[in-house]
Amino acid sequence: MTHPPGRPDVDRERLARSAARALGLAGGVVLGEELGGSQRSLVLRATADGRPVVLKLPLTDPEAAAREEAALRVAAGTSAPGVVPLLGVGDDPLVLVLDDLGAAPTLADRLLGADPAAATDALVAWGSAVGRLQAATAGARPAFESALAQASPLGAPDAQGVRDGVTDAVAVLRRELPRLGESAALDDAAADELTALVDHLERDGAPRGLVPGDTCPDNALLVGRGEGAPDGVRLLDFEGAAHRHVAWEAAYLALPWPSCWCSWRLPEPAVEAALAAWREAVAPAVPASCSAADLAADVDAAVVAWTAVTAAWFLPSALDGDHGTPDPARDHLVPRRRALLQHRSRVAAGRAAEGGAWPALADWCERLHAAAVSAWGERPLALAPAYR
Repeated sequence: MTHPPGRPDVDRERLARSAARALGLAGGVVLGEELGGSQRSLVLRATADGRPVVLKLPLTDPEAAAREEAALRVAAGTSAPGVVPLLGVGDDPLVLVLDDLGAAPTLADRLLGADPAAATDALVAWGSAVGRLQAATAGARPAFESALAQASPLGAPDAQGVRDGVTDAVAVLRRELPRLGESAALDDAAADELTALVDHLERDGAPRGLVPGDTCPDNALLVGRGEGAPDGVRLLDFEGAAHRHVAWEAAYLALPWPSCWCSWRLPEPAVEAALAAWREAVAPAVPASCSAADLAADVDAAVVAWTAVTAAWFLPSALDGDHGTPDPARDHLVPRRRALLQHRSRVAAGRAAEGGAWPALADWCERLHAAAVSAWGERPLALAPAYR
């Protein structure tokens, strides 16, 4: 069977034995088709004593493997809704045995479709499912940190999973932005505010919950309402799992989709409907000390932070010609980096200026947007296909 170039070969018999031991079976695990995955992991279907399951084998990234194992163990232990069920963990090799949810469509499929009402319904279900997960795991940070430590023989990573990314982003922006223009430079005041913003979102008493970390439309299976999935959504791919301020995921709707390939623009009414569903579902995780206005301001702050982080991700490609994705099957669907940079910097500038808490970042976002338009002309971000 073919697999991505550079991905190591897998001993399938050993993998099957590890999965069987994870389920307490003497044998009877038969490997089936590959479901994709990446350089970091192999995902494939299997049958275990006649039951369909999915196996996920980490390949190259110990931190991602530890985050996913820890998050799924915590979710199972707290009966958190909306998460793909973890059935067992094999150790030789490390393999996660997951429930097989079948061939359900994803939120990305709805956004790629032609039915705007169905897309909005799926967005609302996604917002509610994320909020329910965060609310159910609001107090699970100690359990997540413990599970991370147990799954991380080289030392547990940071449970919130954001600070290192912001630090790295500042370094990249300092290096790359002069190529776009000196007016776009990330000055010391803006860099200091970005650090202070992360500190603010990590403050004592802030509303927190467990999240996949890559909470994207193609990682949200629309399985239908039922036990364990009250909103009809199951969330997949916890390789970036974190226990952090709930606003980081709300910003996925407001920006939208900072870490996702399918990051098309969304209509404001659809965004507001999904955010309303999220706010209702996440309410049990929000302490009385955090008012509705405080929560809205924190979402704005997360939008600004995500803009800085993703600008660092996208700048090199945008500056070097913005040639798109190497995947020809979906290259025509993926928004270009220059359009994303312009859209996000404009959105973040407005949100930072409106709240007034981060004036240096508001100024930097305005300068970044102006420099990007000056360099490349206006590059509007298209609506998701379902809304065109």
